[in-house]
This record gives sequence, structure tokens and C-alpha cells, in this order.
Amino acid sequence: MNVSPKHLLFTPQPWQLETDRLIPEQAMLEETLFALANGYLGTRGTMEEGPQPGQQSCEGSYLNGVYHSEKITYGEVAYGYASHNQKMQQVPNGKIMQLRLDNQLVNLSDATAGKRWLDFSSASLHRQMHWQSPTGKQILLTTSRFASLSQPNLICQRMEIVAQNFSGDVDLSSLLDAAYQFSPNKDDPRVGVLSLDDSLMLHQQQSTDEQAWMLHQVKDGPFRIASATTVSASQPVDNISHINSDKQVGQQWRFKLEQGVKLIVDKFICYQHDQQMAFGELLLSCQNKLQQARTMGWDQMLAEHQHQVAEFWQNSDVQINGDPALQQGMRFNLLHLFMSIGKNGHCNMGAKGLTGHGYDGHYFWDTEIYILSVMTATNPELTKQCLTFRYRTLDAARQRARQMSHSLGALYPWRTIGGDECSAFFPAGTAQYHINAAIAHAIRSYFTATADWAFMQDMGAEMLFETARLWLSLGHFNRQKQGRFCIDGVTGPDEYTAIVSNNFYTNAMAQAHLRFAVQIAAKFQDKNRPAYQLLCKSIGLNDAEISSWAKAADNMYLPYDAELGIHAQDDSFLDKKPWDFANTPADKYPLLLHYHPLVIYRHQVLKQADVVLAMFLLDDAFDQQQKARNLSYYEPLTTHDSTLSSCIHSIEFAETGQYQRAYEFFHDSVRMDIDNRHGNTEYGIHTACMAGSWMSIVQGFAGLRIRPDELAFTPHLPAHWDSYSFNLQYQGRHLQVSVAKDGVRYLLKQGAALSIRHHQQELTLSSNQTLHVAKVQL
Repeated sequence: MNVSPKHLLFTPQPWQLETDRLIPEQAMLEETLFALANGYLGTRGTMEEGPQPGQQSCEGSYLNGVYHSEKITYGEVAYGYASHNQKMQQVPNGKIMQLRLDNQLVNLSDATAGKRWLDFSSASLHRQMHWQSPTGKQILLTTSRFASLSQPNLICQRMEIVAQNFSGDVDLSSLLDAAYQFSPNKDDPRVGVLSLDDSLMLHQQQSTDEQAWMLHQVKDGPFRIASATTVSASQPVDNISHINSDKQVGQQWRFKLEQGVKLIVDKFICYQHDQQMAFGELLLSCQNKLQQARTMGWDQMLAEHQHQVAEFWQNSDVQINGDPALQQGMRFNLLHLFMSIGKNGHCNMGAKGLTGHGYDGHYFWDTEIYILSVMTATNPELTKQCLTFRYRTLDAARQRARQMSHSLGALYPWRTIGGDECSAFFPAGTAQYHINAAIAHAIRSYFTATADWAFMQDMGAEMLFETARLWLSLGHFNRQKQGRFCIDGVTGPDEYTAIVSNNFYTNAMAQAHLRFAVQIAAKFQDKNRPAYQLLCKSIGLNDAEISSWAKAADNMYLPYDAELGIHAQDDSFLDKKPWDFANTPADKYPLLLHYHPLVIYRHQVLKQADVVLAMFLLDDAFDQQQKARNLSYYEPLTTHDSTLSSCIHSIEFAETGQYQRAYEFFHDSVRMDIDNRHGNTEYGIHTACMAGSWMSIVQGFAGLRIRPDELAFTPHLPAHWDSYSFNLQYQGRHLQVSVAKDGVRYLLKQGAALSIRHHQQELTLSSNQTLHVAKVQL
């Protein structure tokens, strides 16, 4: 379903996303946009009373890192194919609070007036509505909800009810529902299919006056899950009854409303999983968390949650003065990144975050190349947690390398949750060996920005070495290429070109990976020789192998066409027939939904940035003129069918001085989900694109490049903006950068003196010092 942006009625506001009307055809979109999460759990922004009459709805509550497995069915199988798919686990929906007056359901579709809004400053969802019964009784209903960032097992929900022109009884049902289901568009591979019935096996359920709970075993998975709710009210209940079935548990209360007197009902919802804990112990832990929440109360729970959100905004906020729609989009994107990213070292971040079941909740390279670019510069501890997850799955990556006939090293899966390869389409999955380089790039970026040697010694170096040694097994020194190191049979970021030799991006990123691994090996020996020798013994690494990394890096083959003056995307790309864009109807995009892959593979056509992405990530390896030539050749061939593409082009257009084009691509990125520009936000946000919108400002317009010993900037101010500002964390320092028409201000808010480069000017900042530099490109 593609909802045209002109039908979306989200008025630009700096700190919230609000709608004041119910439009059935965009209901699923709002469920995504209004979703809440805290890194461990996520829940879609559905109504407390359930879907409205005639409205398509996609309910979903999810646990990050928890999954069930399904055997992949192939028409024809071959050795090494991924055997099972892992799907992000749905859990019972605890948000249901259904209010009835005179046996009539109070719902938004019958409201006389109402609005819903996502508050960015507090990471909370709100609704206020006026409702009138057929007999003329009027109610003011207000609800609030947040996924606690201080107590990650909990969702907290409040309902406030005011009888405006009557006194009398109302009935309120509170449910924990394991019956919800959804039938998606199975022809769209981006969507994914999830089903509670297919994935959960009920062990036990119960409803009491104070609590309702369900215990489930995940089918075809090692996880046990406890789901529980508790409710408290500001006034005594007149009557209570229990709902107790295999699919739903809960309570139904009758309250006596007094005209003008507010009834407040608080609901706390707890989810907890474990692989070893017995069901009884798991339930007890969940119940204790609920009791603690009741004791603390709504106000304290909210205050602790808001403290976590405030810290995030202090480190991460981007202010744009001069374009309210982009200001709204930027904060919306940053909030969703923060809410969905894994925070405990046991999980990562899916391409759709925790807002929907798109891509089955899988983790891709999106995390390391896009999302961690943001977090490393703003909240490096979150980057460390995501890299810790990769370290925890290193053994699975080693096993995958053996399956793929590599006797040494580790091959990380293209798409996964638990560490195993889940991609059933190997040309655009397993063949994307550049996942190893993506993880190495994130490790290098994190270490450069934090100087966290303890991480490198404990985890980073081992991941770096094990992934680096795979390149020597994959590639070879090719006599036909003057002895250059070549890598055959891989797919680069551009999934419209598959199984090629010497994909430029893959080779260039492998080269950077190998060189960094050699540097870290030398540094490790120098800083802690005993620990280094212990690691080498553990993984069977020796000096000769490290020398082979340096040789491969120094002799890496990087395809180049001297006549065109550009880097060839791979050995065969420039020999192919260009795609006939002029005669491709608009309704045939994205191409992957309308053309067989072989048709696409035969042409010069790109889904997303490939060579252009390498130019950005390895920016100091190529001069501006080379970047401009590559960009000029490849962008016209790029469909941008992937939401990962526009932001990279924005950055490179900015870097090469083409600011109008940069702004156009930036605008597309920052409003991607709010405006549903790719027509599939109904199934979840696009987390990499959200990260890309930050990258487009900070690394594009401001030109940030993070170096081991300094931060470099080449600031530009878009023509119709008054100013913009952002925050950075760098090696224990907090820097705020403000770009305005009268120049750039660098404020070192915290930390030791810092060297920065402004264009070619070297500057030194002391703590709490602001430097104003006049030069800014307009």
C-alpha cells in the first residue's frame, strides 16, 4: 500500500508528531510511526481498544534478540545454503484497555474530537479524545504510554477518564492477548511474515484480581517467555471478573464515575525471557518487576524514563532553524534509532528496528555502516553494546566460514538474529562478504572515536583478526592482473549486480580492513605482548599470516577505467548494456518487484550506492576530482530503490560542492518514513535511512571526518536555513557545533583540550571554550 505524502496530515512541530483525525488507509502507517521501544522490547502504536471498524491493523509487540526458527524450504537445495530462518519473536499484546459505557465501546472512530501524538522529548505516546454515547453521555479520555528506558522489561500505560455531563458506571477490560494475527503482502520480500500461533506454545496462564500472566515456550527455539500485567486505579472498583483462556487473560472492572472527577488507571506490562530459567522462576522475576513498578508508581517510573531520554537528547540533538518539517523529521529519526537499538550486548538493531515485522526483524550491515556511525559520534556506549553482540556471535561466524569452505577465520551472516545465516537468496545474501568489512569498519570507527583500548584487547582485536584472515582464503594473487590480489564471486552493496569479480567496494573495504588489522596487531604487541601472544595462540595466528595481510592489502586490485577516469564497479559492470530508464514506467519501481533478478543483473543499473559509498567511507584515499567523476557516472544509473542510498549521495554531493543536489537527497532521507516515500513504512521504519539523515547533516553539510588525533570539518549552510547545530562525543569530550550565516561556533562543553581542523585551519579548543570562525560555505 503506497500512501501519497499529500494525504499525510502531520503538521511540522519541533518536538512531536501529531495527527488529529482518523484516516483508515494510513492506520498501519501510524502504527509504525507511533511505535515505542527501549532496545529490549518494542510495541506498535496501536489503539488501546484495538483496531477501529473497517481498519486494517498490524498489531505487534516484539523482543529484541529473541526469535523462533523455521526451516527454509528450497525447491532445489545445494551445500551450504542457510537451513533455517530466524524470526523476531512476537509476544502477547498487553496494551489492551477497552472502556465501555452503556455497553458501547469507547473508540477513536466515534470520537467527536481527538488527537494522538508522539512526544520526542519524553519518548512517549499520547491520546486525548472527546466521546459521546448514543444517549448523550460525554467522556474525556486521555491515554499515555512509554516503553521504559530505565526498566527495559516494562511498558507503562495510563488511562484517565472524566465523565463530563453525567455520573454513572463504566466497564473497563484489561487484557493480555495472544490471539492477534496479520496477513501481509507475501509478494513483497521486504515485509516478512510473523504469527503468534506458529511461534508460541502455551505452558500456563492465569488471571487474578491484581495480575494476569501467560507463560510460553518458543516453538523451534530455546527461549521461554513470561508476559504479565498489573493494574492499579485511583478509586475502588465496584465489581471485578476474570478473563481466562488459552489466548486471552485479564480482568474486567466496573467503576462508578462521578461527574468531573478524574479516574486514573495505570497498567504495567512486563516481558521477560530466558533460555535456562524454569518457568516458575521466570514468572516470579516478572511479578517482582511488576510489584516494584506499582510501588514506585507512574510518576517515578516516568521520571526515571525521562531522565534517560534527556541524557540522549543532550548528547544527540540536532537543531535546524529555517525548516520546521526537516527539524521534525530529524528528531523523529533520532528518537526511533535510540528507542530500537540494542543496549545490553545480547542483541543488535534490525533494519526495521522494533516497530514492525519487516525483514523478519533481521540484523544486516545496516547497523555497522549506518546506525553505528551515528551512535559512535553521539552515544559510543551503545556502539560498544552492538559490537559486543557481534563478539558474542563470533563462534557462529567461525562455523559459517567452515560451511563456506574457509579453513580459517570468521564469516558473519548477511542477515541474522541469533548469529546463524538466515538469507535464503545467496546472490544478495551470503555473497555479500563485505559484511566482514562493515564490522571491521565499525570497530575502527569506534576505536578512533573513543581510544577504548580495553575493548580492542578484550573483543575488538579478535573480531578484527578473525574476519581479516578470511580475505586471504576468499581472494588470490592473480597472474592475469599482474599479481594483484583479486576477490571473485561476491556481491557488493548494489544488489542489482550480483556474483561478480573484483567488486570495487568489497576490494577497497577489504584493503582498509587488512591494513587496520595489521596496525592493531603491531599496537597490541607493543601495549600488551603477553595478552597478544595468548590471543594468537588461541586462534592460531602467526606473524607470517599477518605479513600476508599486508601483502594482500598493498597489492589489492581496484578496478579502474582510465578512459572514463572512474573506478569500475567490478570487472564486468562497464561492459553491460545500460538500463533503459526512459522507457521504464514509474509503476515498475522498485525494479526487484517487477523484473527477474537475471534481467536486472545483465544491465548497468544500481539499486543503491556502491562505488559512491566506498568514496565516502574511505574518504581520505581518493581526491575530490576522483570522487566527483565517480559520482557523476554512477548516480544517473542508480534507482535509489533502497532507502540506504539517498543519504550517501547527499554526503558525496556535499563533499564535491554540489549543494543543491545534496539538499534534495537529504530531504528525501529525513522525511522517508513520515511521508512514507517508499510505500512500505507500514511494516516498520527504515533505521539505516534514519541514521543516514543524521549523516547527511553532520558528515555531509558539516563535513565531519573523525581522525585518530583530531576532528575535521568543512561546514556548509543550506541556502534557506538560518542555522543548524549538533553534538559530538570524541575521546571523552563533548563538543557542540553550530553553523550559521555569520560563521561556525565550536563549543567544547566537556573534556580535555581538543584539536580540530576547520577547512585547512588548525584550531585548539580548551574545556568550556567557544571558538567562532567566520568561514562557512553558503
